[in-house]
Amino acid sequence: MIDQAHANKSALKQLQDRCLRFLLVIQRRGDGASALEQKRLVAGAETTLQSIVSHMDKWCSKNSFELFVKQAELADAIQECHLKINDSITKLQLTATLDTVAWRSNFKANIERDQAEILRYLSDINNTQSIIAMTQHQQGDDIKTIMAIMQQNLSITANPNTQGLVTNLYHLQKSTGKLLAKMHLHSGEVRRLGEYPVSGTGSMDIWEGLYLNEEKVAIKILRAVHSTPESLQRFEREVEVWNSVWEIDKGRHVLPLYGFCQNDGPFPYVVSPWQRNGTADAYVALFPDADHRALIRGIGAGVNVLHTMNPPIVHGDLKGANIVIDGAGNPLLANFGFSRMVEDITGVAFTQSAGISNSQRWLAPELCFDKGKLTTAADVYAFGMTILQLMTHAMPWSTVRHTTQVIIQVASSKKPPRPTDEATIARGLDDHLWEAMQKCWDEPDKRPIMAPLLQML
Repeated sequence: MIDQAHANKSALKQLQDRCLRFLLVIQRRGDGASALEQKRLVAGAETTLQSIVSHMDKWCSKNSFELFVKQAELADAIQECHLKINDSITKLQLTATLDTVAWRSNFKANIERDQAEILRYLSDINNTQSIIAMTQHQQGDDIKTIMAIMQQNLSITANPNTQGLVTNLYHLQKSTGKLLAKMHLHSGEVRRLGEYPVSGTGSMDIWEGLYLNEEKVAIKILRAVHSTPESLQRFEREVEVWNSVWEIDKGRHVLPLYGFCQNDGPFPYVVSPWQRNGTADAYVALFPDADHRALIRGIGAGVNVLHTMNPPIVHGDLKGANIVIDGAGNPLLANFGFSRMVEDITGVAFTQSAGISNSQRWLAPELCFDKGKLTTAADVYAFGMTILQLMTHAMPWSTVRHTTQVIIQVASSKKPPRPTDEATIARGLDDHLWEAMQKCWDEPDKRPIMAPLLQML
């Protein structure tokens, strides 16, 4: 039975050997004993060993994946079998001839040896395909457990001989479509490339990075937030939101977030896939013949994903610079929820923060006042301004030079004038689209939700 086991053979072999020693002691004690004593010894041994065989049979028939996932349960089961032998030794009065204590130190060493063997298997790049194959048709929680085992050992195995663990974890993640089990990336999952950030905004610096030694990523350092226990708690709550969006969208309309880190400098950062086509505003400038209406529909679909989550998710800073374009030319919403998260951590409203200066041209009128709150209706307003930005290749209120004047206009319920230049019209700004934009800029309670708005587009 032990030979059939696919893993944990050291601990199972120890149990097998102890069972054999137990039988040997029974045999020796029975030699020369009375028939009644022999019967008592045999009955006691048979009951104990049958119980152990029955208990272990189901474990030895499990495949490698199941044994990897249930390491702790298997260790407890083997230990329970050792305790059954202890009980039988005591009942049969064999304590003088078979130990009841020494096995514990060997048991611990064998468990550690088995865990190391599993780790060697998971770290071997020759096993990549078999690791992927054994996770097929498995439950999502069990796959997460295997990924967690691999991830938690990254920092322990940070030497050239075990870098295969990183590679195998990456390919397992991609094949299963799961995010990492632990999204606080503090074990070497990601590292910065270069000496300086490649771009940034008023509130964040963007670095190139490498994720699990395989994929180029964007590392976005949030300069408005310091790494503190409070920020860690807030990020860990936000992880649930990131996961829920990923499970529904799978990166079709919303840029995935691979995780965050806050032990690599004074400011925390978030990690997302690198998009070589850059941001939406830069993309349309570089590719003026791009299908602008298709881009707008894709952006609207992304906003709809966020707004139809339960509870709804507010993007909070929708504009061209917070939308990236993937390799196929499709838009992906980026940096969603950052504004509200920064509010929660710093206690400073987004509309009063240092980073607001780059976003005021997209802000809804209700956000121009002290008690303005980020809402889905404010997102709809910003969506209308983003349409204007992408169709005209210029910032909203482009004819108004100073941001202060923009705020005055917006607070007075003024709306941008309709563009009439040929280039903007040729990109698709017709009566239907302009009507949709006007609805986006209506009073908050009169603005459409995204689903009917998408039908207008």
